[in-house]
Amino acid sequence: MKVFRGIMTIITTIALVFSFVGAGLVVCTLPPVTHGLSWVFSNDSQSPFDRNQLASVADASREYSFGNHDLLALYQSIYDLDVQFRDSVGYSASSVSGNNFPKVSQVTDRSSLDQLRKAFDGASEMYCFSEEAVKHLDDCYALARIGFPMVIAAAIVALAGLIFTGVTGKRRRLGAVLLSAGIITILLFIAFAVFCVIDFSGLFATLHGFFFRSGTWQFPYDSLIICAMPDAFWVGMGALCLVIAFILSLIAILVGSKLVRRRR
Repeated sequence: MKVFRGIMTIITTIALVFSFVGAGLVVCTLPPVTHGLSWVFSNDSQSPFDRNQLASVADASREYSFGNHDLLALYQSIYDLDVQFRDSVGYSASSVSGNNFPKVSQVTDRSSLDQLRKAFDGASEMYCFSEEAVKHLDDCYALARIGFPMVIAAAIVALAGLIFTGVTGKRRRLGAVLLSAGIITILLFIAFAVFCVIDFSGLFATLHGFFFRSGTWQFPYDSLIICAMPDAFWVGMGALCLVIAFILSLIAILVGSKLVRRRR
């Protein structure tokens, strides 16, 4: 029984650490977070669109990557944005052609995915998503379908482990588990934060290289997807994830320390 309790302690601690980190990642995918960070950090100086428009692109990307994964809805959002932009600046047919603007005038039915695809075919990435950009969002969706259930499973395992530890090990062991999980999570994120400060671009490339195929996540600096979600956007995401994980870890440390002291 003692060995089993020890194994459960290790499993519970790991599950808690994963849950703290996962909670931060889940919060980062919430609609208000994506919209707010894009509005603040979007690179509108390199884009024909303003902050509000770029934030709407980030919203559509988030919904496609972590929500309904509706390709038609994604294309419709970008199409509507292009039509709004064309009408606001009064593009003529010749100027539209010269700037590789999407052929939105050829779309007679915005509910036709085929027509929208043809309208974006060959257009500048400043105004729409390339096929590579959509495929990248597809990869994000695939990762989310694996990652989100893993976070839920970790939370369930952590909760079950805490209950088991509390029942069989009493307060001191329960406090030790909470204390350990909190400290480990903070140490991991301190290391992560140091790497971000030293070389965020290198870390960003390493993480993407681990999860995505080479060449599938790099786009022109003035492309729509990058202007809506530039490096600063992802730095903000990382910072928010750190804050959420830190708060949960701090709570675990405080509660764990209190339980350990009471037992003593």
